[in-house]
Amino acid sequence: MRRRALATSIFIFALSIISTTFVLLALTSKRWSVQKYYINDVNSPGLGATWTSPICVANKSPFYRCDAPVINTTAHPNTCVVPNCQFYRPYGRNKTSCRLAVETVGMDPDNGLIAGAQECQDVHYTGNLQIAASVFITLALILLLPITAANILLTTSSHHPVAGAAPTVESAATEPSTTKTHHPDHNSNSNPHHHPQHTHKFSPYTPPIVLFTILSLYIGVILQLIAQFFGVLGLTIIATPDQFQAVQHASGVLGATPWVIDKALATYATVAWTSALACAVLVSRAYRMPRWDKFF
Repeated sequence: MRRRALATSIFIFALSIISTTFVLLALTSKRWSVQKYYINDVNSPGLGATWTSPICVANKSPFYRCDAPVINTTAHPNTCVVPNCQFYRPYGRNKTSCRLAVETVGMDPDNGLIAGAQECQDVHYTGNLQIAASVFITLALILLLPITAANILLTTSSHHPVAGAAPTVESAATEPSTTKTHHPDHNSNSNPHHHPQHTHKFSPYTPPIVLFTILSLYIGVILQLIAQFFGVLGLTIIATPDQFQAVQHASGVLGATPWVIDKALATYATVAWTSALACAVLVSRAYRMPRWDKFF
């Protein structure tokens, strides 16, 4: 039972590390969506039938954006460059990765940063929600650090279980462990029934910390899911430039795919919220939360 308690505690902490790692990977990755560009074959039947290897690609995230591709047809073979790809600030007028035309007075109207109100709203929602999800999931990892460390120390340092009680993660984390130490009774006649005890207890703040950990994980899961939803909308469905706008200056030579979901949106974000959800469920079952009858 003691080994099982230790394994459960370590597994919970590992899940928290995984969720934190992937939520931060999603936050910092440029690969939320991707648009690929291909050279059109003159003998192609159309619909991208000969698009096997892209000549260049553009990525997009809530904080990363590129301009439309530029192709050089005078070179042999043809070359393609996606210019001005960079990360932008998550806030600030005329400083983000998606800007309204009213923010960019004097800027080239074909600049890739300029988009419609709905796209910019969805992109900004995605970025803000991703930041918030990262904060809450990382906070849960920080709160789990002392709980896990104390549980490991208690489990590895306890050589004798309390009589009549099997050690579990719950009891190790929140219940007092009581051991009785018998000393030679130098005055047995004066108090024959006296038995000195040494009680080792966890901090009374442990149950509230467990509660805050669970709340942080659930809030992080919800925020991450909503960030994915707005990410699909703003970075793929209504993302600009679309497949026709991207190649309008070289439509006879260059072809483009629509914006499609890439690794950060499909994998990183999904692993982040699924591992955080599993961690929250296990924490709620393995550790004891505050006893509400004390408050009502």
